[in-house]
Amino acid sequence: MVAMLLEWDDRTKSIPGDGDAEKLADAPIAEDGVAVQLPVVIPKEMQKPYFGMGDAANPVNIWHWKSGTTSAPEAVNLLNSKGFKEIEKRDAAGVGLMSKASYNDGTWKVVISRPLTTSAADKDIQFVEGKFIPVAFAAWDGSNFSEKASKHTMTTWYWMLLKPATGSKPLVTALVIMLLFLGGLLWWARSAGQAASSGSSDQK
Repeated sequence: MVAMLLEWDDRTKSIPGDGDAEKLADAPIAEDGVAVQLPVVIPKEMQKPYFGMGDAANPVNIWHWKSGTTSAPEAVNLLNSKGFKEIEKRDAAGVGLMSKASYNDGTWKVVISRPLTTSAADKDIQFVEGKFIPVAFAAWDGSNFSEKASKHTMTTWYWMLLKPATGSKPLVTALVIMLLFLGGLLWWARSAGQAASSGSSDQK
């Protein structure tokens, strides 16, 4: 699995239909949200899709979390995009995309996770350890009337690197070093004992 913890400050927990939330902002409020954007195909070099939802030649996956309403729970949606005008909504649960969120003291924390690989290699990014992967983010403040749909805060591309699993190699290396160290101690003790015996024989 790959899991991302997204954390950002938001003075209001925007849940449409919640009376307390609607008192803190001009109604109607929308859901708070955050999105992760990833290329469908990891670039071989430094080239990246257009950061504004990809392009025709370089589609992107978008993992879009929303805070929910009083009648619908929080959810994460899966989108495939080749630009603002060509967006396909897909079944997030079908590829194992999941989310879990909490709001406390003006801070949202959202964990979004998915298996490293899926059965739809032509539509989903297949995560590879040890490769630099472009990633971009966007966020919506539901209490800010101007932040809806395509209007939101966003970043350009960053680079993400999944470090390869360490496996058993460090343990094997440590055992080899320990055995060599013990072997050295035994050799030193044996050599010291032989030297002491030789010294005693010479004195006689």
